[in-house]
Amino acid sequence: MEGEFIVEDKFGIVKGVAGGNILILAKSQQAGLEAAEKAVRAIKKYCKFVVLPFPGGIVRSGSKVGSLKYPKLAATTNHPYCPTIRDKVPDTKVPPEVKSVYEIVINGLKLEHVRRAMGVAIKAAASVPGVVKIDAGNYGGKLGPYHIRLYEALEDVKDLEVKV
Repeated sequence: MEGEFIVEDKFGIVKGVAGGNILILAKSQQAGLEAAEKAVRAIKKYCKFVVLPFPGGIVRSGSKVGSLKYPKLAATTNHPYCPTIRDKVPDTKVPPEVKSVYEIVINGLKLEHVRRAMGVAIKAAASVPGVVKIDAGNYGGKLGPYHIRLYEALEDVKDLEVKV
Protein backbone atom coordinates (compact mmCIF):
# COMPACT_ATOMS: atom_id res chain seq x y z
CA MET A 1 0.00 0.00 0.00
CA GLU A 2 1.18 3.49 -0.67
CA GLY A 3 0.08 7.06 -0.11
CA GLU A 4 -2.12 8.61 2.52
CA PHE A 5 -5.86 8.95 2.76
CA ILE A 6 -6.84 11.85 4.98
CA VAL A 7 -10.40 12.79 5.90
CA GLU A 8 -11.61 15.66 8.06
CA ASP A 9 -13.41 14.48 11.18
CA LYS A 10 -15.85 17.40 11.01
CA PHE A 11 -17.25 19.38 8.14
CA GLY A 12 -20.23 21.59 7.41
CA ILE A 13 -22.67 21.89 4.57
CA VAL A 14 -24.79 24.66 3.12
CA LYS A 15 -27.27 24.81 0.28
CA GLY A 16 -25.77 26.02 -2.95
CA VAL A 17 -26.33 26.13 -6.68
CA ALA A 18 -25.31 23.12 -8.77
CA GLY A 19 -25.26 22.38 -12.46
CA GLY A 20 -24.14 25.60 -14.09
CA ASN A 21 -22.45 24.56 -17.32
CA ILE A 22 -21.02 25.51 -20.66
CA LEU A 23 -20.45 23.30 -23.68
CA ILE A 24 -17.44 24.04 -25.89
CA LEU A 25 -17.93 22.96 -29.51
CA ALA A 26 -14.66 22.91 -31.45
CA LYS A 27 -13.25 21.96 -34.84
CA SER A 28 -10.78 19.52 -33.27
CA GLN A 29 -10.18 17.65 -30.04
CA GLN A 30 -7.00 19.67 -29.54
CA ALA A 31 -8.80 23.02 -29.86
CA GLY A 32 -11.65 21.86 -27.64
CA LEU A 33 -9.34 20.59 -24.90
CA GLU A 34 -7.21 23.74 -25.05
CA ALA A 35 -10.35 25.88 -24.70
CA ALA A 36 -11.66 23.77 -21.80
CA GLU A 37 -8.31 23.92 -19.98
CA LYS A 38 -8.15 27.68 -20.52
CA ALA A 39 -11.69 28.06 -19.17
CA VAL A 40 -10.77 26.09 -16.04
CA ARG A 41 -7.64 28.20 -15.46
CA ALA A 42 -9.68 31.39 -15.87
CA ILE A 43 -12.31 30.24 -13.36
CA LYS A 44 -9.57 29.41 -10.85
CA LYS A 45 -7.97 32.83 -11.37
CA TYR A 46 -11.05 35.08 -11.42
CA CYS A 47 -13.81 33.31 -9.47
CA LYS A 48 -14.45 32.57 -5.81
CA PHE A 49 -16.98 30.32 -4.09
CA VAL A 50 -17.29 27.86 -6.99
CA VAL A 51 -16.11 24.31 -7.54
CA LEU A 52 -15.67 22.33 -10.75
CA PRO A 53 -16.73 18.83 -9.64
CA PHE A 54 -15.11 16.77 -12.43
CA PRO A 55 -11.44 15.71 -12.61
CA GLY A 56 -9.42 18.64 -13.91
CA GLY A 57 -12.68 20.59 -14.11
CA ILE A 58 -13.51 19.11 -17.52
CA VAL A 59 -16.27 16.70 -18.59
CA ARG A 60 -15.31 14.73 -21.68
CA SER A 61 -18.62 12.95 -22.02
CA GLY A 62 -21.50 15.25 -21.14
CA SER A 63 -24.69 13.88 -19.65
CA LYS A 64 -28.32 14.88 -19.61
CA VAL A 65 -31.20 14.25 -17.26
CA GLY A 66 -33.14 11.06 -18.05
CA SER A 67 -33.02 8.51 -20.84
CA LEU A 68 -34.86 7.99 -24.10
CA LYS A 69 -34.94 4.19 -23.76
CA TYR A 70 -34.69 3.48 -20.04
CA PRO A 71 -37.05 5.57 -17.87
CA LYS A 72 -35.40 4.53 -14.60
CA LEU A 73 -31.99 5.91 -15.54
CA ALA A 74 -31.36 9.28 -13.88
CA ALA A 75 -28.74 10.44 -16.39
CA THR A 76 -27.41 9.35 -19.77
CA THR A 77 -25.05 10.64 -22.45
CA ASN A 78 -26.14 13.98 -23.87
CA HIS A 79 -26.68 12.55 -27.36
CA PRO A 80 -27.63 15.84 -29.09
CA TYR A 81 -24.04 16.98 -28.39
CA CYS A 82 -22.16 13.85 -29.52
CA PRO A 83 -20.19 14.63 -32.70
CA THR A 84 -19.59 10.95 -33.54
CA ILE A 85 -23.30 10.11 -33.79
CA ARG A 86 -24.66 13.40 -35.17
CA ASP A 87 -25.78 11.65 -38.39
CA LYS A 88 -27.99 9.28 -36.37
CA VAL A 89 -29.49 11.93 -34.06
CA PRO A 90 -32.41 13.88 -35.58
CA ASP A 91 -32.19 16.66 -32.97
CA THR A 92 -28.38 17.04 -33.08
CA LYS A 93 -26.95 20.33 -31.84
CA VAL A 94 -23.54 19.66 -33.40
CA PRO A 95 -22.68 21.68 -36.53
CA PRO A 96 -20.93 19.77 -39.36
CA GLU A 97 -17.49 21.31 -38.73
CA VAL A 98 -17.46 20.36 -35.02
CA LYS A 99 -15.41 17.29 -34.07
CA SER A 100 -15.22 17.75 -30.29
CA VAL A 101 -17.49 18.85 -27.44
CA TYR A 102 -16.26 19.39 -23.88
CA GLU A 103 -18.37 20.46 -20.92
CA ILE A 104 -17.46 22.51 -17.86
CA VAL A 105 -19.82 21.99 -14.89
CA ILE A 106 -19.85 24.67 -12.20
CA ASN A 107 -21.31 24.49 -8.69
CA GLY A 108 -21.23 27.42 -6.29
CA LEU A 109 -22.49 28.97 -3.10
CA LYS A 110 -24.82 31.44 -4.84
CA LEU A 111 -26.34 31.92 -8.27
CA GLU A 112 -24.22 35.00 -8.96
CA HIS A 113 -21.02 33.04 -8.27
CA VAL A 114 -21.98 30.35 -10.79
CA ARG A 115 -23.12 32.92 -13.36
CA ARG A 116 -19.83 34.85 -13.09
CA ALA A 117 -17.80 31.65 -13.47
CA MET A 118 -19.79 30.76 -16.57
CA GLY A 119 -19.09 34.20 -18.06
CA VAL A 120 -15.37 33.94 -17.31
CA ALA A 121 -15.26 30.44 -18.81
CA ILE A 122 -17.05 31.59 -21.97
CA LYS A 123 -14.63 34.48 -22.49
CA ALA A 124 -11.60 32.25 -21.99
CA ALA A 125 -12.83 29.38 -24.18
CA ALA A 126 -14.06 31.63 -26.99
CA SER A 127 -10.58 33.13 -27.35
CA VAL A 128 -9.13 29.83 -28.60
CA PRO A 129 -8.88 29.41 -32.39
CA GLY A 130 -10.97 26.46 -33.55
CA VAL A 131 -13.82 27.03 -31.10
CA VAL A 132 -16.98 27.15 -33.22
CA LYS A 133 -19.66 27.71 -30.59
CA ILE A 134 -20.28 27.94 -26.86
CA ASP A 135 -23.59 26.48 -25.70
CA ALA A 136 -25.10 25.22 -22.46
CA GLY A 137 -27.22 22.32 -21.33
CA ASN A 138 -30.82 23.18 -20.53
CA TYR A 139 -32.82 20.38 -19.00
CA GLY A 140 -36.25 21.97 -18.80
CA GLY A 141 -36.18 22.45 -15.04
CA LYS A 142 -35.46 18.76 -14.38
CA LEU A 143 -32.07 19.53 -12.84
CA GLY A 144 -33.16 22.36 -10.58
CA PRO A 145 -34.87 25.73 -10.36
CA TYR A 146 -32.08 27.85 -11.90
CA HIS A 147 -31.65 28.81 -15.54
CA ILE A 148 -28.57 30.87 -16.36
CA ARG A 149 -28.63 32.32 -19.85
CA LEU A 150 -25.24 32.66 -21.51
CA TYR A 151 -25.79 36.31 -22.41
CA GLU A 152 -26.51 37.05 -18.73
CA ALA A 153 -23.28 35.32 -17.72
CA LEU A 154 -21.35 37.41 -20.25
CA GLU A 155 -23.08 40.58 -19.07
CA ASP A 156 -21.76 39.91 -15.54
CA VAL A 157 -18.16 39.98 -16.79
CA LYS A 158 -18.41 42.47 -19.66
CA ASP A 159 -15.79 44.76 -18.11
CA LEU A 160 -13.39 41.96 -17.13
CA GLU A 161 -10.44 41.28 -19.39
CA VAL A 162 -9.77 37.56 -19.00
CA LYS A 163 -6.07 36.73 -19.35
CA VAL A 164 -4.80 33.21 -18.72
